[in-house]
Order: sequence, then structure tokens, then C-alpha cells
Amino acid sequence: MKMRNIIAVLSMLLLPLSMVGQMYVWKDGRIIYMMDKGIADSITFEKPYDPLKEYAFSVGVGKQVRFSKGNLQYCDLYYEWRFAENQYDIIGGMNSKIGDYDNEVWIDLFGWGTFGACFNLDNGKDECHVATEASTDYRDYLINGLWSNDLYTPKYISDWGFWNSKYILNGNKEQWRTLSGEEWNYLLTGRADAARKFALATVNGRSGLVVLADDFQMPDDISFVPAVDDNVTFDKGLYVDDGFVDDHFLSNCYNVEQWRILESAGALFLPVTGRRWGYEVRNQNWGFYWSTSVGAQEREGNCIALSFYMSGVTPMQETSRAYGCSVRLVQDIKDKQ
Repeated sequence: MKMRNIIAVLSMLLLPLSMVGQMYVWKDGRIIYMMDKGIADSITFEKPYDPLKEYAFSVGVGKQVRFSKGNLQYCDLYYEWRFAENQYDIIGGMNSKIGDYDNEVWIDLFGWGTFGACFNLDNGKDECHVATEASTDYRDYLINGLWSNDLYTPKYISDWGFWNSKYILNGNKEQWRTLSGEEWNYLLTGRADAARKFALATVNGRSGLVVLADDFQMPDDISFVPAVDDNVTFDKGLYVDDGFVDDHFLSNCYNVEQWRILESAGALFLPVTGRRWGYEVRNQNWGFYWSTSVGAQEREGNCIALSFYMSGVTPMQETSRAYGCSVRLVQDIKDKQ
């Protein structure tokens, strides 16, 4: 059996079970499997499950991306980044423990641009954007001190994916990035048949937003009610149920088995995560996903996020950059025909 970059060490394999030592499997300098005692008849290492790897989503004219397998997560104890194992996985209320440096605390709600490093500015001062920043002062999240600078300001690029791609444990060292506000908007309003390719839904008991790939083909025996067929209309830049009373998350409900079929066909799921203000996780029935874009005017340093709740979807929601919101990374598809 060939396993690239994997080394297995089995201590005293031929001795009686009572005398067998330990077995370690290392990959890229990390232990990924350990057995204290006994002998394994066989060990099977499967290719990491990545349901969206082969599917394209248009985010601009002639521009397609693939989405990561789950939301971005970070643990300060190990200085490690990873993608959630399942699209519906969230950290939730444990984000309130942000900055607990002595324990294995993972977070997935980040202040805007907190990619985890510092810049040396032209004036000789340092500007830090650590992932565990919990300040509620928007000025602590400015790029090079200016509210108008986005996350791709030259010399001060602050996109989580741009800097951390090679450090994401299950990111396969591929180059990732964050969508701009305009790209989120194009995904939901600009691509071909966009309005019929997303809907509010519940997956494995978790509310969220389902978005279908460009060439999605609906599997047999599974229903999908697009937002536009669910009394949600587009008006002034947002999709909304004018009554604000119906829970549209219940319009499409899928168990794990049904969801595996849908995501294997190219369905993206963005789970509701809430947003963090300081050390408090608020709005836990809403989803907020950062973009790289700033708002139209200063107004407390607002930036653009995709947001959704039970009665609607706002592709370009202005919100304070001091809020901790979710991050879902994408990879550019360079060979689009």
C-alpha cells in the first residue's frame, strides 16, 4: 500500500500482545493516528471528504470558485486553522471563550480582517490583526488606520485565506481567499437563474442557507423549494418575506442522509452562526459571513457581510467590523471554459 507523506511506526510488532508498545502514524510532522496497545489487522486512510471540490459557483462574469468544505475555525493554543468537518458544523456559544490561550478552545467568529498577524506600517508602528481580537472598538480593525481600506489593500492584505492557506490543517495547502461583497451579491442575484439556486433551509437540525452550484442537478426523491417560490421577493438589494413572520428555514428540511445526497450533487450550506460582540454571542438565529469589502461610508467602520435570517437574505449587509462573524473561504477555478 502506497501512502505518500505518511510514515507508520509499529513498536515490537512480533512480540506477544502484552508486550506490544505503541503505534504512531505521522503525516506532515503531525501524529494523525496512535494506538497505545494491541495490533491492528489493518488501517485504512480515506481521502478527506470534500463534497464541493468538483463544483463551480459563479461569483462574477467569467469568474467561478469552489467553496471550502466548512467554515473556518481557529485554536490559539496550537496556533492552528482548520475547516469544519461538516458544512453544518458550528462552534456556537463557545466563541464566548475567545482569547482563552491555555485551553483547547476553537472559535469560528472573527472580527473583520483578523487573519492572525501584524503589519509594520510606514510610520514605524505595528498594526496587529490577531484572530482572537475581541475589542468592540471598530478602530482596532482598521487596515493601515483607514476605514476605507479593504482586505486587499496593497502592502496590507488581510484576507484570512491569502495568508493562512498553507497552515489550514485540512485545506490541502491550496490557495484560499474570501469573497468580496460584490461576489456574494453576484452569487445570489447576478448569475444565471440565481434566484432559483438558493433557499433558506434546515440541515441536521441546523438552520442556514443552501446555495446550489451552477450546474446542479436535483437528485431524485429530494425536494427543494427556492426562496422565490417561498413568498420571498427581491426588493432594494435584499430578498425578504414582507410579513416577517414565517420561518422559512422550515421550508426545506434535510436529515444527514438527505443532505449527503444533496451536497454530493453540489449543494453549499452556510449554517446560522450568530455573531459575537466582545465576549457575547448574539443574534444566534442569524447567519453573518464576512466579505473583503468595506461599507459605503464610515458609519462606525461598517463592512459588508452576507446575512440571512428566518424571513430573508441580504447579500450585502453593512455591519460593524468589530462584530465576530463567520468566514467561508473559496478557491478560484482558473480553467473555466
